[in-house]
Amino acid sequence: MKTVQVLGIKAPNSAILAENIIKNGADDGLILTLSPGSEEGLENVAEKYGFAFEVDNLKDKVVVRMTKSQAAELDVTGETCPGPIILVGDKLSSMATGERLKVKSKSSEAIEDIAISIPEMNGKVVEKGTDNNKTYILLEKVEKAASTSAAVVNRDKVLVAQSNGIGNAERAYATFIFSKAAISMGKKVTIFLLMDGVSIAKKGNAEKVKHPSFDRLDNLMIEVIEMGAKVYVCELSAEFRGMKQEDLVKGTSLAGAATYITLLSDPTYAVVNF
Repeated sequence: MKTVQVLGIKAPNSAILAENIIKNGADDGLILTLSPGSEEGLENVAEKYGFAFEVDNLKDKVVVRMTKSQAAELDVTGETCPGPIILVGDKLSSMATGERLKVKSKSSEAIEDIAISIPEMNGKVVEKGTDNNKTYILLEKVEKAASTSAAVVNRDKVLVAQSNGIGNAERAYATFIFSKAAISMGKKVTIFLLMDGVSIAKKGNAEKVKHPSFDRLDNLMIEVIEMGAKVYVCELSAEFRGMKQEDLVKGTSLAGAATYITLLSDPTYAVVNF
């Protein structure tokens, strides 16, 4: 850790100096001894480079310590997709800007998948590598980037259209597994069940479907709804099958074609079909 004494320098020059020192090799930390009042702006520098910030006010000087924050660790080895990204998303959502997270796994593919998704979750990849036969990435929580152009549409919502129902268990599970992953990435999720897809929402149906690697379909659906997903059931498709609102599981509601078309027409929605 580099130690520098620069009595007499004033803010904002002290912050400029600190940043230059860090850029030129003090990437493991910096201790500055300054004149009182010169520490203004240094906390922003520390946050920018992921350092913990501490100030000691002495009689005639100030000692500023910028030290590497201890990164939290998350091992996602053995987690079934999309488990790793869900765990990382949950962890990042509770972290403050500048805090870091080391994610590791025996699966390099899982780590690469996480790395691709990180910018969507207000994070950045600081470092990649291997450690004890596991691939890892070091992530840092960052502020949400502002849109640079009025013409750029930020797709922060996901519309999942499901038309196969319990007759295709793989697609039925994918509907809620992908929705769960999207919510964990900070996306607002709306699920629209239409055609045979409405069978998923009928009371008693989803509990009959069980994936070998996941909980029963009805429990997964309840979990996704409790996470905040809105689930619509096509009114026309339900009526065609003799289903009414009272036949639907809690947390789902009938909706007409206008709702579906409005959702499809919203440019802030990314649309996924199952």
